[in-house]
Parts: sequence; structure tokens; C-alpha cells
Amino acid sequence: MKNYNILILLLTFTNLLFASDIDTLKTKMRHYNLDGIRVIAERPQETIGAIEILEFDPILSLPETNIAESVERVNGLYVSTGGKSGSTLRIRGFDNDQIKIMLDGRPLGGGYFGNVDLNTIPVSDIKEIRILKGPVSSLYGSDTMGGVINIITDSPSNTSWLKAGTEFKRNNTNKSYISSTRDLGEWDYWLYASHYHTDGFMLPNSFEPIATENGGERDNCKRDQWDMQSKLNFTLFDFHSIGFQAGYTFMNTKEIPGNIYEDQMRKFTDWKRYQLSTLGSFQLRYNLTSDINIYYDRYDDTYAEYNPSTGVMYSQWPSNIKSWIFGAHQKFDWEITDNMDSSFGYRFEKQAYIRKDNGNYPDWLGNEQLQHNCFLQTEFTYNSLNITAGSGVSFFRQDGRDNWLIHFEPSAGIYYKNSLNWKSSLAFSANTKYPTLHQLFSKISGNSKLIEERAQKGEFNIIVPYSFGTFSGSIQQSVFYNHITGLIKKISGKYVNIDQIDSYGYEVSSKIYFGWEHQVDYSYIKYTDDSNTELLETPSHAVNFTERVELPYSIKMEYNASWNDVRHTIENVDLPPYWLHSIYFNRKISRYKIMFGVENIFDLNYEEEYGYPGEGINFVLSLEGEFF
Repeated sequence: MKNYNILILLLTFTNLLFASDIDTLKTKMRHYNLDGIRVIAERPQETIGAIEILEFDPILSLPETNIAESVERVNGLYVSTGGKSGSTLRIRGFDNDQIKIMLDGRPLGGGYFGNVDLNTIPVSDIKEIRILKGPVSSLYGSDTMGGVINIITDSPSNTSWLKAGTEFKRNNTNKSYISSTRDLGEWDYWLYASHYHTDGFMLPNSFEPIATENGGERDNCKRDQWDMQSKLNFTLFDFHSIGFQAGYTFMNTKEIPGNIYEDQMRKFTDWKRYQLSTLGSFQLRYNLTSDINIYYDRYDDTYAEYNPSTGVMYSQWPSNIKSWIFGAHQKFDWEITDNMDSSFGYRFEKQAYIRKDNGNYPDWLGNEQLQHNCFLQTEFTYNSLNITAGSGVSFFRQDGRDNWLIHFEPSAGIYYKNSLNWKSSLAFSANTKYPTLHQLFSKISGNSKLIEERAQKGEFNIIVPYSFGTFSGSIQQSVFYNHITGLIKKISGKYVNIDQIDSYGYEVSSKIYFGWEHQVDYSYIKYTDDSNTELLETPSHAVNFTERVELPYSIKMEYNASWNDVRHTIENVDLPPYWLHSIYFNRKISRYKIMFGVENIFDLNYEEEYGYPGEGINFVLSLEGEFF
């Protein structure tokens, strides 16, 4: 920890040194507030590619209980449930472990296997979720080959001191939560606690029972999760800010549903996650600001497999893994002239683990990898034209590797807005994904010589708003192409880097306001014929219809219908297409909100992944109140 302390002191000292002339700064600067702990690209140019922003309406109760449910209807995304990692998120064909998940700009560690289970991230006072599906700016660092999901929490407010709510679904599935938040001028705070329990979901009535799955209640799905989060922010000398965030999530038992065509029983007998981070925001000069973000993220879990007939644990289990990341991020924003800005900085991250079981790891065994990233991005604006370009230089090293891996991650974008408010952009980036700790160091399948996965991504995006009397709306279209090399796959039991994969696609989203809000989303993805493999289990075609209307008595209704095309699986099985329909009714009465919904209205039988049937019809009731 000595080296970490030195790094923290150097970064903090640098900011204070530049900001030491307080009287001069006060005469030249405007006031800045730190809205929670965040390092967020505010403008499209800073992200390079197009941004999809999923806003959370503060007036309405939401049916979602976690992040996975919140993003599953975003165009170009496919969320499925199955396997040991729980939920799997795919963006334009890229897998969960190729996507950077962030909370207020801070990366969330994926643990030893590199997968962030979105089912374990509760919806807690979230303002919006920003999704980068195409080219990604060097400001986000490495591990962004598949895109970025940035979860933005809401700022503390003074509307009430306390908020509490509860939600119910079928089969003893329920969530209760309570939060307190307050802006007290020079400082503010936010406290949150929740409990989520489920006995598992109910399968559709048309599901045909087999030897290993009797239907009705889905086997091995029980989960009991507790979550506690907190934030504390201070304003210093009127223009500097510093914030702290801490969180703890744990489950004493987390059952893992198995493939219905395999006779297996497994679960986590202990699952914990710890988070701790701090962010300082400093106004160094009238045209120079700095953000420093230091974070620690740790996963501990105990995994076991059992004889499905006797319920006795197999002799090689349990398996204990403790994995963590420690990172520091220093970013400067410099307004060079009225039409030129630059952002630059440095990012460091260490990933490590230790592991023990009764099989290949009889004694605690661990390893680590180090990542360093320097980045620079400059933006030039001339009338309605904006040009942004930059690059990151990344260094990667782990124990047992003779040489450092060094690579560049360039990005560039051109943005134009005409007099009719049409917006268009053309963007390119080269983004990477480093191997996970499991891919590098597993005794059975690991390969310590793996190199990074790499994607060269291009995207053209155009947004056309229109208005004709009471008829208005917008159309957003995106065309993209991805050239992927070094993809990591398991072949003959070992992880290896394989040859190239090329994919391309088209997305369109149309919003129409006529009487009420109508929205249609369509996405398409295809692979070139010379690709050696495909990014599996992603539908080639997907359509989503949404209708939002206000009914009498201030009741708001949302109806959603989504269709997913055939999905190819690693088992060489084609899963059939399916439709899902859901409807929700919301009403706000003074300080109280109530929501009732029906999900999978027609109780359709479908598979999100091979061997993992989807949830049957569900009834949802949500209540929330603000107090004091």
C-alpha cells in the first residue's frame, strides 16, 4: 500500500499546488458544484460516438428492480439471463466482459471472471443511464471495446428528508428500499439501503416439463440481497469540491439456475461486494479544471456445486475467490481559446485475486495485472462544425510476462448541426479489451501469453427533428462497422486469441408526438462472410414498440412490445424468435406514487439463452412515498 499512498499524495498535491492562489481564483472564476462522485462526458463530442441516454422520470414509479431490467429495451442492446454470471449484456454483438460498466464515471470491477452481473446492481435514485454503443473516446481508457454503460445517480435535493418504497412480483419476489438525501449548502449527503428477495420466477404455462426441470417455479433461482450505499460531498473555498462514496452489497445465498438440459445444482454460499471511492474537483485557473478519482472495488464469493440427487457438495468444492481492483484517474480540462478545448490525464489500475478450493487450488494462490493509460483529446469548434481528435497510450503488464504490452487507442469525430437543428456525426475509434484474470491465470484453461482484444469501430449518425402543427418527433439513424482482431475464445479447453471478425449494422429510432408518444426502434447486425466466427446469441433483427399516453385521472400508461430474431448459439442450436408484451400504469398523488404492471402479458414460452427459459406472465405492484 506504500506505493498507492505515494500516488494518492502526488495527485492531490498537484491539484492543491495549482489551486493555491485562492484570492486570484475567486476574482476570475464561476462557482462549480460536485454533483455526486462522477467523471462524465457531458457533450457528444467527448464520447466520440453517439450516446443513447435512458432517462429516469422522477414523477413515475419504475417497474425495474435492477440495471439489467432498465437497459433491456435500449436499441442495439440485448440482455439475457443464464449461466454462472447471471445476466449477460450484449451491445451490437459484444459480450458483457467486453463492455465497461461505470457508476458516476467510476469503473465497476468485474471480479476474477470480468463479468459485472447487472442483476446485482439495484436501481437506486438513478437520474439516467448513458450508453455508448459505437466508437468510444480515449477519455474512458481501455477495456471499452464493446462500449460503455455509465450509470448516473441523482443529485441530492431538498424535496424531502426520507423516501421509502416497496415492490412486489409473483412467487415471493419483492424489494423494499429507503433513502435519505439533503443539500445543506456547503455539503450534502445521500444514504440508501435496500433488500431484494425472490424464490425464483414462474415459467410460462406452455413450458413442457423435462427430466431436469419440472416447470412451474424455475429451479435454483432463490436470492436474498442486501445493499447499502452512501455519498458525502463538500464544497471547499467556494469553487473546489470533494466527495466520498461507499457501498456494500451481500448475499448469504445466491442460487444459480442451470441449463435445463443438464442435471446440475450450484450456488454461491457467500457473495459480497465492497466499494469505496473519492473524487476531488478543482478549479486550478479560470480556464483549467482538474478531476481526481481514486477507487477500490472488491468481490468475495464462495461457490459450490452439489449432487442433484443427494444434495451433497462435491469434494472439490467449495471454491473461494477474493478479487479486487484499485485505480486512480487524473483528468485536466483546459479551455485553450474560445473555440478550442483540450482534455488530458493519466489513469492507473491494478487488478488482483487470490483463490482456494479442494481441487486445483489447495492453498491460496493469486496473481495480478497492471494497467497504465495516458490520454489526450482536443476539440475545435467553428460555427456549426466541431472536430474532435485524440488518443490514449496504454501499457499492460502481469506477473510472468517478459515484456509490457503497449498500444495506441486513437479516436476522432466530426459533428455538424445545421439551421434546421439536424445533427450528424462521423466517428472512428480503436478500442481494446484486456484479458480477464480468469483467462490469464486459470490453471485449467488460462493462457498467460494472451494479448488484448482490439476493435476498430466506425459510425455515422444523424438525428432529424421535425414539427408540423400538433405533429412532431424525431428520427435517429446509425450505420456502424466493426473490425475485431485478437478475440479471445476457448478452444480445446484453453483460451487463445483467434483471427478477425467483421460486423456491420444499422439502427433507427423514431419518436412521434401526436396525441400521445409513439416510439419505434429497430436494430440490425450482420457478419461478413470471411469472418471465422460470430459474436453469438445476439439477434440479427430486433424491434421494439412503445406507446406512452396519459389517461383520465392523471394515470400514465406505457405499453411495450418487443421482438427478437433467431439467435445462433455456441451449441450450434438456433433459438426461435419471440415477442414479449408488457403494460404499466402509473399515478402520482401528492408525495406518493403507485404503479401496477403486467409483464409478458400473453405468457409466452421463450428462451433468452440456450437451455434458459424466460419468465412467464408477471404482475407488478410498486408503491413509493416521500416524507418530512
